[in-house]
Amino acid sequence: MSTTAIILAAGVGKRFGAEMNDRPKALLEVGGETLIARLVRQLREGGVERIVVVVGHRGELVEQELGGVPGVSFLHNPEYRRGAILSLWTARESLGGPALVMDADVYLPTVMLERLLRSAHENCFLLDGSASATGEEQMLHVVDGRVTDIARSPRGPYDLLGESVGFLKLGTEGARVLRELLDARVAAGVKDIEHEEVYPELLSRVVTGFERVDDLEWTEIDFPADLERARELACGQSD
Repeated sequence: MSTTAIILAAGVGKRFGAEMNDRPKALLEVGGETLIARLVRQLREGGVERIVVVVGHRGELVEQELGGVPGVSFLHNPEYRRGAILSLWTARESLGGPALVMDADVYLPTVMLERLLRSAHENCFLLDGSASATGEEQMLHVVDGRVTDIARSPRGPYDLLGESVGFLKLGTEGARVLRELLDARVAAGVKDIEHEEVYPELLSRVVTGFERVDDLEWTEIDFPADLERARELACGQSD
């Protein structure tokens, strides 16, 4: 089965500040290209033909940006001001087969995405072992070569700790289990959590590996300084 990429682009981006100008963060420009357009281009170049973009805040602007791109469809999360779990749950029908779950606010080189797509691990994260935990990052915990936990602060045993880039590749079984977990949480009224807060239970049920990306430069764009960092990277990268 072919892979479906789910891009979560519904958030308001409240932490970012004035440069947003009431536009979705995914429409910030780096190197003359919006974050979302770049990510879609990278996916298509990597052979991913089905891309589902979950929109919310000013979603019509994202749809205008990507209008006409083959293979791209849109879903609207009407409760986008609540937890990101609802954005992923909005795309639950796309978890019936192999899937990529992706944050829209990440600037990364194409080779990093290719490393994930070509990984021998059926279920896989991208892990940056050079990052330190400050309480802001989602940190992956690895034991015996398997990702066993993800949290903003280190907890429990681990052999390796590294930051998640924000992308998760899942095989058919992993995607099925994730949908089951999302359905259970939402049915129980748990709607104000990040989607990553469902992952620890997923990791307890599905063997998940990782690909290290310590050698590559990337950034998640949460604050204006992150955008400046992305623009610096764009000046120094071929892609």
